[in-house]
Amino acid sequence: MPAPEKERLVTPQIKKLGILAGGGAMPAALIEACAKQGIEPFVIAFENQTDPQILSGIDHEWSRLGAVGHVLKALRANGIHDLVLIGSIRRPSLSELKPDLKAAAFFAKNGLKAMGDNDLLQALREFLEEEGFNIHGIQKFASEILCPDGPVTKHKPSKDDWIDIRRGVEVLTAMGPLDIGQA
Repeated sequence: MPAPEKERLVTPQIKKLGILAGGGAMPAALIEACAKQGIEPFVIAFENQTDPQILSGIDHEWSRLGAVGHVLKALRANGIHDLVLIGSIRRPSLSELKPDLKAAAFFAKNGLKAMGDNDLLQALREFLEEEGFNIHGIQKFASEILCPDGPVTKHKPSKDDWIDIRRGVEVLTAMGPLDIGQA
């Protein structure tokens, strides 16, 4: 008797993807991956953060970081339900941020200065989900950017290397909840 097939999870095909684009190369990589898959990107580009060169021929809207109401309105007006937050964001000063009412409410609920980057991103994710958006990681659309499993060079870790690797994982696991560093 043949083995039963595993039940397949059917994920609806995403036709249009909202991209909250910071700086660096990752937003462009995601836009390219969307093109290869027939997904229409709609980019929210942030002033003094997003590289304008990635937006050529792409449906987009410029915004300042503190204009949360404007961003939500633009996403909804463009039929966006699915989002990826990608790219570096330089943390602005409060005067540079110029928060609108929606942003002020977010910071009133979540705080501002006491939050580390991870806490801020988690609060932002929860906020966007409460607003009705589905948040995805870039790997769902551009898995080729991930490092493959196993050694990525011709040399494999030695037994002594594995001792250091395990210790490093322990340290990072302990530091993670403290939102210290980036690793």
